[in-house]
Amino acid sequence: MTWPFENDTSAVVKKYAKKSIKANRRTTLSIMTAILIASTFLCTLCTFVQSYWNQGVQQEIHASGDWDAQLLEVQAGQLPLIQDNDKVQAVMVKGNNQTVQLSGNTELPYLLIQNCDQTYWNTMHEKNLILQGRVPQAPGEIVVGKNFFEQNPAFEIGDTIELNIGERRIGNDTVDFLSPIQTGEVFVKTDAAQYTIVGKIDMTVSSAYNGYPAYGWLDIENIPEAADVVVYLQAKNPAKIFDLVPQIAKEIGLQSDEYGDYPYRYHTALLGMYGIYEPGHFWNSDLPKLFLALILVVSASIAVFAYIIRGAFSISAKRKVKELGILKSIGMTPKQIRLLILYEARWLSIFPILISAVLGYVFSYGVLTVYSSLTSEVTGSKLTISFSPWAVLAAMILSFLTVLLAASGPAKQMGKLRPIEAVKENWNTPTLNKSAKHTILRKCFGFSGKLSANFISANKKLFRTCTATLCLCLVLMFSFLAGFSVSDINNTKAEQDSHFNVNITMESGERIDDVLIHQLKTLPHVKELATYTMTNCAIWISDSDLSEDFVAAGGFHTKAAGEYVVQRDGQYRIPCVLIGLEQDTYKSYLSKSGISASDTSSAIVVNSVVKHPDSRGYEAKKEQVPYLNINDGQRLEITEKFLDSIQGNYSFNLEVLSTVAEMPDIGRNISFYTLPIIVPMDEYYAIIQNFAEDRAVYNYRTYMNLLTEDGFDMAIQQEADQICSAYLSGNDFYTSSKTERAIDRDKLTNGTMVIVYSMTLLFGIVGISSATSAIMNSLYQRRKEFAMLRSVGLDKKGLMKLLYTEALLLAAKPVLIGLPVLLVICATLLWLQDVTFAEFFTVFPSWGLLAYIILIVAVITAIYIVASKKIRKDNIVEVLKDDVV
Repeated sequence: MTWPFENDTSAVVKKYAKKSIKANRRTTLSIMTAILIASTFLCTLCTFVQSYWNQGVQQEIHASGDWDAQLLEVQAGQLPLIQDNDKVQAVMVKGNNQTVQLSGNTELPYLLIQNCDQTYWNTMHEKNLILQGRVPQAPGEIVVGKNFFEQNPAFEIGDTIELNIGERRIGNDTVDFLSPIQTGEVFVKTDAAQYTIVGKIDMTVSSAYNGYPAYGWLDIENIPEAADVVVYLQAKNPAKIFDLVPQIAKEIGLQSDEYGDYPYRYHTALLGMYGIYEPGHFWNSDLPKLFLALILVVSASIAVFAYIIRGAFSISAKRKVKELGILKSIGMTPKQIRLLILYEARWLSIFPILISAVLGYVFSYGVLTVYSSLTSEVTGSKLTISFSPWAVLAAMILSFLTVLLAASGPAKQMGKLRPIEAVKENWNTPTLNKSAKHTILRKCFGFSGKLSANFISANKKLFRTCTATLCLCLVLMFSFLAGFSVSDINNTKAEQDSHFNVNITMESGERIDDVLIHQLKTLPHVKELATYTMTNCAIWISDSDLSEDFVAAGGFHTKAAGEYVVQRDGQYRIPCVLIGLEQDTYKSYLSKSGISASDTSSAIVVNSVVKHPDSRGYEAKKEQVPYLNINDGQRLEITEKFLDSIQGNYSFNLEVLSTVAEMPDIGRNISFYTLPIIVPMDEYYAIIQNFAEDRAVYNYRTYMNLLTEDGFDMAIQQEADQICSAYLSGNDFYTSSKTERAIDRDKLTNGTMVIVYSMTLLFGIVGISSATSAIMNSLYQRRKEFAMLRSVGLDKKGLMKLLYTEALLLAAKPVLIGLPVLLVICATLLWLQDVTFAEFFTVFPSWGLLAYIILIVAVITAIYIVASKKIRKDNIVEVLKDDVV
């Protein structure tokens, strides 16, 4: 086939290229093998990226729905203005919520029904949570949370029940639909309706809400114009969403807050996966880093494989130097010689690239299936391997470019070859006359050591690809292992810093029953425990309130401070955490700290902060300095409004009993720039009862950390599960243990290492194939040299010693090059993470590195043994007389 831009001469060159391919089957097979493996690697890489990206998008849509932005505080009468906007693709509506009172014999008194229109049910995530039955399709149909059926077995899917609709009120004020139960509230009936249960949904809420979640069907044509709804929308051009939503909010008349912000939010997670970010946030996101990393990986892969394939093309070109010289002497131009090699590359790449699309997908499917089976229990979801024609097309294009890049070097080199040199066939012919002395090798291995070293030096271009590939495998694999080792060291340090090995969290939205606390405290094999509850709050301070040591260390002029501290009107709002210690824990803490109890004040302030929060490494972030200028007896004014979005604005004063430099050992790490304030648990509850009740679930969250005897943490965790389940709903508590977390980390690490090993396996196959090709071709070209050595008395034993020495030297080269590179990478990782070499050496799999080195030596030696059989069988006289050799 002659392409339109090619002339008749190109057709002749093509014919010769095909003939050359058939005539040189050994080198043809070597080139095709290298191309096949390189293309399979690139296809696997593209499939990995596509699968991870697609899985991330699908998981986000499955978990949160397919929407771009959400508008709050919208009334039904404003919907037409949104629906008629020509820049809006779709509108999903949820609202006209209903609080429905159940009969008196149910565990909880209410159904909390959120009604959704048909587009919402088709698009959003709730449909994915249906366990039995179907989604609502008409007014009066509802799906109810699974706990409703577990706690009230008398009800079944298909039941039709008559219920009262109403409002929760405190006096004349209506309690918000999504608020937990509040003191003094009553239910006021406003209507009655029939509901048909058509499904069970995998949805639970805390018992603090005093009701079961339920979802119904919304007819937006028949709801009152004043009804509150929440609107989710998809834009026709998602890239313009950040301009579109504020415009819509303004047009429909939504009210902005004191900072000029309207009540809306974006689906930033999903938009980010599509590469769409708010103005000014793109470069601060992870996408540029991930994209740059991907480009570097792809570019490095192309460069490496181009180098490997180039070696195969160079061998092929070198074997027909005389033939090309003759052609050039009778009129073939340098351009035609270059085209000859490029045509060979084109023909040789078609079949391997097509096959690699299948092999790459099969390989990816196997690797990602194993990865998913190892990690799904921890992550809660299985990774779905996706096949995308675009990913395959991208892999094919990258593979073809790699081949062209690889072939262009030998093509240019052959084009510059002089006919006389080519006909003499002395191009890059190795010579031993000017060989190096190799004194050390001669002392270690004798004359064979010197001779082997000279052979390798003379054929260094031939062996360069083999050396580079095996070196890359070593560096790639063990760099990843080094990274995991450093991460494991830091995780281990964090676990060791945690004094406790069993952790229990209880969040029922109200004070936990003292009987439950007592039963947990009497668990067997428990040596120590700490019980506390906590809530976030804040204080406002000025520059004069900061300690001199803190200011000298940089104060709030750090990157981390921008994430935690708000500065306005010359003051700083710093986050605080109010910690209520259980009575026994509080008394023990006072005793250990040498603090005398006071009847008038009880607040203990941990007045210290990390000195260098932006520093590298785990240990470096432990150094503390005094935070604020606080004295015993001083009163602090504290507010519950630690974020602008917090509805409540309750402020209270606490008198400081004492300031300490360290947190009590209760198993809690405090965020940067956060000021811990410790009070007895009874006083804590007295304070938070004045907080806005919509955050009661968080304010009443109780933690209990246990230190068990060695080997009992998982057993105690299971016993704690059983005790908590007798008092709390399953979604009101959570337990974990050090052993369980370690097992989960191992599963994630093992899953990730499957991918690392699979990718290095492909590189390893390339290394072995290139080593086989290089050794075979080297020995073939040196048959006359070996024949000469045999003719002057080199016996079989001496020949094998010569070859074994050469194999050892060739295997040692990638190790000697790769180890220093690996050492530099490891040293950099240790420096960045502030890990000592002794810590690293105890975790790093040195035995694996040793096994890899032994494997390299064994493989290359085996190749030499197989390749040397032909040399040992050669007839000396015939080889010396053969001018072709």
